[in-house]
Amino acid sequence: MTSTEEHIKAAHEFIEDINEKIRANLLVKRQKIIGFSASEASTNLFAAFLHKKELITPGFNVNHKFFASLKRANDVFKESFDKKELIVDLLIKQETFRERLCYGKQKDETLINGAVKNLFELKKILEELLGEEL
Repeated sequence: MTSTEEHIKAAHEFIEDINEKIRANLLVKRQKIIGFSASEASTNLFAAFLHKKELITPGFNVNHKFFASLKRANDVFKESFDKKELIVDLLIKQETFRERLCYGKQKDETLINGAVKNLFELKKILEELLGEEL
């Protein structure tokens, strides 16, 4: 069972890894890692948010595959919360970035930057809703 603190710790590790790749100018070279890390950081941040809002049980695991489509996301997350549509939209976009970056040939830096920007936008919104840093 993953605690809220463990979700936050995992998210921080993934974000730290992304920031290291940015500083080393390795976004394009490490795009598969960026796609994976941004997706995992996003789902961990969302899980921490849901736990803090007591919208999921302690044993519930948020899986990136839940965001393969809007229908799937809405089937899994029936709970109502502020900015749900926006948050789910960002998580679906992150899953799309993951699919595009982790599989197939090398992609343009614009797409990689989009994945990173999407992650940080999601993080900011979740933090604003919680009134605390994740």
